[in-house]
Amino acid sequence: MSKRIGIFSGSFDPVHKGHVAFALASISVASLDMVYFAPETKPRRKPHVSHIAHRTAMLELAVRAHAQLATLDLPGKYFLPKSTMAHLRKRFPDDTLVLLLGADLYMHLVEYSGQWPHVEYLLQQMELVVAERDGIARETIVAGASLLPIQPLALHVVPKVHTQISSSAIRDVLREGGHSAGLLPSVENYAKKHWLYDDVRSATQRV
Repeated sequence: MSKRIGIFSGSFDPVHKGHVAFALASISVASLDMVYFAPETKPRRKPHVSHIAHRTAMLELAVRAHAQLATLDLPGKYFLPKSTMAHLRKRFPDDTLVLLLGADLYMHLVEYSGQWPHVEYLLQQMELVVAERDGIARETIVAGASLLPIQPLALHVVPKVHTQISSSAIRDVLREGGHSAGLLPSVENYAKKHWLYDDVRSATQRV
């Protein structure tokens, strides 16, 4: 029996409560059976990220309490429609694939689709789930679909499910030795244990 599989690709440096909330809401909104977090080894436009092993370990901590969430190891440095889809089709040959996108990344796709390799192929192969965020509401997301080279197989919009959180803001807090309410305790403990975001000053204070 075929399933509906969500793929959530990104840097996740670190994964936070907003990522998890979006994945869980997507299961309901788009009738998904599973969502797989697929961390990119070398994300485009983000040249300085923590090692993939650390980001994957934090993801595994974040999803372990949810039976419908898991991690997925994708080949290559980052998500590419044709090569990545070939891998996904081997793993999920008879399933419907659904790509989870934050509103900011979706709007980048809408505005700069010509810079995305094989974007038409992507839209022919995967449904889209897009999360609202501050300043990018459902109406903007739906209207944006008309500007894509071709219409997506389906477009599902997830209402904003969490107070705005960003991995960059979390890194800044941890760099100063602080605590972030946007992180699951297990993920924050891992990041601090492995000194992932500390600067020299905060590290010295904690010794």
